[in-house]
Order: sequence, then structure tokens, then C-alpha cells
Amino acid sequence: MIMKLLLCFFALLILLSTPARSQILVTFDDLNDNGFGTLITNAYQGLTWSNFGVVNALLLSNSTGGHAFGYGYGMVSASNVAFNYAGNPAEIDARGTNFDLLSTYLTGAFNSNLNIEVQGFRGGTLLYDTTVVASATSPTLFTFDYMDIDRLYFNAFGGEPAFGGSSESNFAMDNFMFEYIPEPSTFLLAALGGVSLVAFLRRKRP
Repeated sequence: MIMKLLLCFFALLILLSTPARSQILVTFDDLNDNGFGTLITNAYQGLTWSNFGVVNALLLSNSTGGHAFGYGYGMVSASNVAFNYAGNPAEIDARGTNFDLLSTYLTGAFNSNLNIEVQGFRGGTLLYDTTVVASATSPTLFTFDYMDIDRLYFNAFGGEPAFGGSSESNFAMDNFMFEYIPEPSTFLLAALGGVSLVAFLRRKRP
């Protein structure tokens, strides 16, 4: 009877000590840009950003005579959007703790029907691989639900020029939703140790 009570106590302790996950909405609007594009710093929102820039779509529109291409159409919250610099592949990496990719808005910056392949990795192993098709004149919310990953890789290709000019593989990204995987707490580790001890004592009991 005592063993059962101890197991119930430690099980309750595990439930109470497990940190809750909290969703983080990244709008990129807290970053500074003059309308011509600025690289995102590595520590932004606790993640490492490689070849991702941010552009102020409203200032870009003013500097180009009122035409911000898909960057303007892809702006969900004023006034910034992220983009893959020079149209090249870009990635987001964890810094110390893994994360979940929940959803984000994507828009072709120059091409309509732009293909954007989004891959999710953990420890170098590819776990998720989805290719979405983005419009150039309307932001599309894509739900990914990539769980417990440490690396995101974006590669854009295809489509047709939507605003004249040459074909370009830049995309705009806004309202990026993710959550960190919480680290185990001290109480959780102690509770797990207690459960293991109780199980060991039960096996040792004659």
C-alpha cells in the first residue's frame, strides 16, 4: 500500500513539474530596416538565422514608387517581413534547446506559384520534408507541426514572374509561430529518480 502511495505521489510530482510549452509569434516588426533589407542577427528570438534578412515593406514601397512586390503582399503585420537573402537557401537553427515549428505565412516575393521546400532536422537526421506553393499576391498560412527539431532548412524554386522581369526565388515570411522544447526541471529529474527507486525496491522485496 505504501509503495502504491509513493508511486502516485511521484507521478503527481512529475505532472506538476513538467514545464508547459508556450507558443511564440515572431512578426519581425521589432527589427530595424531602411527598406533595402538587413540580415537577421543570429541571436534573434533565441535562434540562429542563416541567410535570412528582414525588410520593411512599407519603406520598400516608398523607395520603389509604391511597388513592394510580394514583400508588400506578404506583410501580415506591419511593417516587416523576413526573406531568404538573394533567393538562396536559408535556415533556422536551435541555440541550446530544440523547438517546434507550428506555422508561418509565406509569399512569393517575385514569382507566383513559388515552390518552397521546408525541411526539419534533429541531430542531422531529416524528420520532415514538405514543399508548399506560395502565391505572389496573397500571404498563405501554412501549418507544419514539425516537432522537437533543431534545424529548419528553406529552399525556394520554380514559379513564374508575377510582376515582370526575371524569375527570382525570393520569398517573404511573416508571423512565424514556434515553441521551445522546455528543459527538464530539477523537480522532474528528482521525481523520475524517485519512481526508479520505488520500482527498484519493489523488485528487491522478497
